[in-house]
Amino acid sequence: MMHIQQRKNAILAVLQSLIVSFVVCGYLFLNTVSAKTTFDEQWLTTQLATAEKKSIQDPTQAITYLTQLLSKHENNVTALQRSKLQIYLAENYLLNGEMTPAIELEKQVSVHLDLLDNFTHIDYLLVQANIYNSIGDPKNALTALLEAKNKAELFGDDDLKGNVYSSLASYYVYNHDEIRAIDYFYKAYELISRGGNQLKLAYIESTMAKSYEFLFDFEKAIELQNKALAYFLKNDLSFDIMVSYFHLAKIYLKLSRSQDAIDNANKMLKINYEVANPSFDYYAYIIIAEANLQLDNLDKAIDYLNLSNVYFHELEDVHNIIKHLYIQAEIELKKNNLTNASSTLEKARQLLANIPVENSVTLELKLVALQAQLAIQQGNYQQAVSYQQAHIELSAQYYNQVRELSRSRHKVQFDIKKVELEKQLLEKNKELNEFALQEIKQQQTLQKTAMLSVLLLFLVLLIFTWRQYRLRRKFSLLANTDFLTGVANRRKIMDLAELQWLQLKLDNQKFTLICFDLDHFKKINDNYGHPAGDLVLKAVTQISQRAIRESDFLGRIGGEEFLVVLNNTTSVEATEIAFRIKSDIEKEHIISDGQIIKITASFGVAQKSSELTSFKDLLKKADKALYTAKEHGRNRVEINE
Repeated sequence: MMHIQQRKNAILAVLQSLIVSFVVCGYLFLNTVSAKTTFDEQWLTTQLATAEKKSIQDPTQAITYLTQLLSKHENNVTALQRSKLQIYLAENYLLNGEMTPAIELEKQVSVHLDLLDNFTHIDYLLVQANIYNSIGDPKNALTALLEAKNKAELFGDDDLKGNVYSSLASYYVYNHDEIRAIDYFYKAYELISRGGNQLKLAYIESTMAKSYEFLFDFEKAIELQNKALAYFLKNDLSFDIMVSYFHLAKIYLKLSRSQDAIDNANKMLKINYEVANPSFDYYAYIIIAEANLQLDNLDKAIDYLNLSNVYFHELEDVHNIIKHLYIQAEIELKKNNLTNASSTLEKARQLLANIPVENSVTLELKLVALQAQLAIQQGNYQQAVSYQQAHIELSAQYYNQVRELSRSRHKVQFDIKKVELEKQLLEKNKELNEFALQEIKQQQTLQKTAMLSVLLLFLVLLIFTWRQYRLRRKFSLLANTDFLTGVANRRKIMDLAELQWLQLKLDNQKFTLICFDLDHFKKINDNYGHPAGDLVLKAVTQISQRAIRESDFLGRIGGEEFLVVLNNTTSVEATEIAFRIKSDIEKEHIISDGQIIKITASFGVAQKSSELTSFKDLLKKADKALYTAKEHGRNRVEINE
């Protein structure tokens, strides 16, 4: 019996041992399987790098990739990993103009903010700021950006700070504070230049062009945008190429270069035929609609507005929605559909009411101008005067001469800093000659002393030169500008024309002058008063500047007399420009004290010919043609062949 009991005990011991071994093996197996179904940080870094490559080509590709990735590995990633992927996915939705999914992702990430590391939290704040800005909440957008800035400045990561400064610059561009925008663009440019990331530098230059556009330095804006575009074209970045074409088209619209705007929009459509991004189709169509409005091609403007309306319901950026409504209202006004125009402008006004006026100056100005036009067409001239007065006050508040001079100063300072930075980068890339250690030690004290002396002398000279430059610039502006209209005065335009004449070769006859004079201007002063006369002169100046080309020069040479200098231009081309100015002046409605003032002008055109020996002879010919126009009934263009 004892023997049998011992055998039973032995068997039980063996079974217990087997059970324990089985449990341990099972536990280890399950842990191994579990380890294989979760991912480490290297996996996440690889996925984000892949998504970034796709985003550079087209954010839509990155959206598809990240959406599938999150769906496939929903149960295998940690909350932190999921948040990082969701933040980058939201960034790409915002690039694509898709606000709703970006907002939903931001809400999901906000639940796990306590898990985010500082770098990821900064990325989250940039996404949050972008969303706030797009829905017309600049105050909360700036709060998020400043929090991101404070966090980024705690670290020594140039790339991180560069991204935050670039986002701040974009915010200030978007909200009409170009001075701060340029300052932050410079900071971002300096930081990113250290890392040599040419793509990010191109992005900064593309966005920086918007600052110069709002500063009315369209030449600089086009230069920067074309520089960025050249990089995008070289690297075949379709999405970014279309963005640059879009920004160039918007600049050309402001310059009334309507056909150039249409050409750039058509380039967008051609590229987007392959990319198939609906947002770019919309922006191309709405640009072409606006350009045709400028060209008075109403039927084409309506056709392209209808094409853009297919995508209008997908717009979520309140600023773009308002701009679309403005174009729609302009078309309705031209069709004299006043009921619809009034309804459209009311929709725009309600949207605009939610945005602080300091963050929507240009939109406010456009609304008031359209409301004034509507009131005129309705015959409500008292209301029209009220709107025009509001337009004048708003313009004076935000675009006075002091602010323009301040902006120009900051532009000059930025350009100087940028040149200095580029020189430093070039010097950094040069190889330094090797010197013997002993020779360096012997000359070190002498070199430091000499360098300090040179630097002090250079600093003194720099301060003196800068002060002299500012004084010369100020006096030059006062001496060469007509105080009332802001264009060149008689001395400046005559000197400029004389210089261009002297630079012409003897056989080059393509140099033309347009002299024009306002008809019955004395009666305007007598009947309406001198303030009304001043208002007329300012309006005629603005009309003429819009009608001439970038290469032409306009000046006021008398009380109501103007001169346009057209180099490399025949009399046929100049006559077309003269007729364009004449036609635009005829169409203008100027309201003073509730009264509508109609104005016309007479024009004289003269081209350089071989028998003329001086610029003064050509000016006499143009004056003679102007006199002929006056004799033949006024409001006409005469050519002195």
